[in-house]
Amino acid sequence: MEKAIGSGSYNDGSWAITRFLKNEVFSAEKFGANLGVMYGVGVFAGAVYFLENFGELLVQ
Repeated sequence: MEKAIGSGSYNDGSWAITRFLKNEVFSAEKFGANLGVMYGVGVFAGAVYFLENFGELLVQ
């Protein structure tokens, strides 16, 4: 097998983004960490939405 240029891993014929999604996002071993990241992003997005729409209620 040949090495993929600049990746440090073997090229199995799949796209780099496909390998990344399979190995990092949809991996069962990393589910807990990914769930924590998704929770944090959701809380951040909710806070931005709340402040954009209801921020004037916080100002006296």
